[in-house]
Amino acid sequence: MSYHVLIVDDEPPARKLLSDYVSKMSNLELAGVCKNGEEALGFLKENHVDILLLDIRMPLMTGMDLLNELEEKPLTIFVTAYEEYAVKGYELDVIDYLMKPVSFERFTKAIEKATEYLSAQVTTEETAEKPDYFFIKTDTRIVKFLFSEIQAIEAQREYVKFITPSRKVMSLVSLTGIANALPGEFVRIHRSFIINMRHIDEVQANEVLIGKELYPISRNYREDFFRKLDGMKLL
Repeated sequence: MSYHVLIVDDEPPARKLLSDYVSKMSNLELAGVCKNGEEALGFLKENHVDILLLDIRMPLMTGMDLLNELEEKPLTIFVTAYEEYAVKGYELDVIDYLMKPVSFERFTKAIEKATEYLSAQVTTEETAEKPDYFFIKTDTRIVKFLFSEIQAIEAQREYVKFITPSRKVMSLVSLTGIANALPGEFVRIHRSFIINMRHIDEVQANEVLIGKELYPISRNYREDFFRKLDGMKLL
């Protein structure tokens, strides 16, 4: 995984050194280089940055001023020649504090700390428990479904029908919009049908049998369906 880095420093030699260091790290990509806080503020409003290498003492807007202006702060590493800012920097939740002149060895340790933190954040988000149910609005009520109980979803003009073993419920929603919100066990097999692969009883030529119902597999969705089916077969 590659992380986007922004360098903010008013000293050209420091910008050059840090840019060289970033180029030596295979997991880093230089997103930009700014010579002051105001320039960085504009850059961060328009661009995504994972790690901010930030000088503290700069004219017009200090590094601390910049962080205080940001609603969403990138993971920040302070880079400065003034050790007295260390305590203040950690109060702003920076991940590390580098003293100039920065050695490559020390730079590498700071980046490792930052990327480990970012990687842990991604893992936490991916493994966070997600609801196993959703709600659908009908003409007169709001109905709860478990994803696991849905056998198939069928488009009928401007409506969509949700089919389970015990009920069929119509809702004024888009089949495409529903498809984008469904978990991985669902697959579209036809412009009018989405099925839950966990409920498949048989695949018969160009049809899928679920319970007593046969659902057609159209040519446009056939390849994607069989690719997912192959991934679920034991033999």
